[in-house]
Amino acid sequence: MRVLPTLADAAERRIDNFLPLRHLAAWLVIYGHSYPLGNNVLEQKDVLHAWLPGFSISRCAVFLFFAISGYLLTSSLLRHPSVLRYAWHRVLRIYPAYLVCLLLCVLALGACFTTWPLADYFLAPETREHLRHNLMPTSFVWTLPGVFESNPYPGVVNGSLWSLGLEVRWYFWLGLLLALGMVRRRRAFTVVVGAWLLHAAWQSIQGVPDPLGYRALAQTFLLAALAAQWGRYLRPSHPWATMALVLLWLARAGDWIALAMPLVAVLFTLWVAYRLPRLRWPGNRDYSYGIFLYGFPVQQAVMATCPSLSPPALCVVSTVLVLPLALASWHLVERPALRWGTSRRPVRQAAIRAAGAEGG
Repeated sequence: MRVLPTLADAAERRIDNFLPLRHLAAWLVIYGHSYPLGNNVLEQKDVLHAWLPGFSISRCAVFLFFAISGYLLTSSLLRHPSVLRYAWHRVLRIYPAYLVCLLLCVLALGACFTTWPLADYFLAPETREHLRHNLMPTSFVWTLPGVFESNPYPGVVNGSLWSLGLEVRWYFWLGLLLALGMVRRRRAFTVVVGAWLLHAAWQSIQGVPDPLGYRALAQTFLLAALAAQWGRYLRPSHPWATMALVLLWLARAGDWIALAMPLVAVLFTLWVAYRLPRLRWPGNRDYSYGIFLYGFPVQQAVMATCPSLSPPALCVVSTVLVLPLALASWHLVERPALRWGTSRRPVRQAAIRAAGAEGG
């Protein structure tokens, strides 16, 4: 009987489906957002939300992002336990593309779609506050003066960024554990993270509110980090996917879906990454972050231009418009930043992939 490789073995070979999965998750955010952002007079729901009340497919896609990031970041830190390297790569992976997107939203998109006179728009305190407050991707001002105020989802320029803010916070906490020397000490890491997970589970059982899902997403990130820590003993297999589906089905019938979803997301992510046949990705190009960054503002712009678009039509049009922006973001901003950050000398494609695969 063939023995399946462990997570650690599979990670060393760097043969996985993380890139395709990340692109799928980014597109699912666009698909899921099409329903609240589009002209949804028929009150349609996406295919998952109709079956899983309280969990839209865009929300589930964010769980996949957190599972991927928690696992890949921790795996990378086990190989390269340098605080400065970790912090520098996180900044280069997240910030340049984010800053460009922010500037485009304020200076170009906002200027095109505001109902205010341009001079008033650019001189408004709200415009300056949006730019100043959002320079750090941790907490956000969502509106710009006169922009998207008549949309079905009024006022919000880039609502997807809420999950980026939470993810950046967990980058910090993981970096703190690294600085304290716990990432390299598997048992100490397990005790600290396990205690937090047990406390979070107790809060869920006690009915402590988690209206934005921050607690559940943090659980996902940390469970994936634990999977990386214990990768020498874990072997992803098809029963993992079966277990995820069973958990999802059982949780659907009860009130503990938020408690089950982190484990479901981690099991599903690692199964897709390591047990499905490898899906070749051209040149290891990672357009997923650009798709995520530009999806929401493009959808809002489309609805401001064509307010009668149904959710499916909005999804199609937005996908077509977002892809060129995502390509430009990768080739003109993200990839050069990763190349420069990895080395001042010419860098092999594998090195760029390694830096880019550490989350984001």
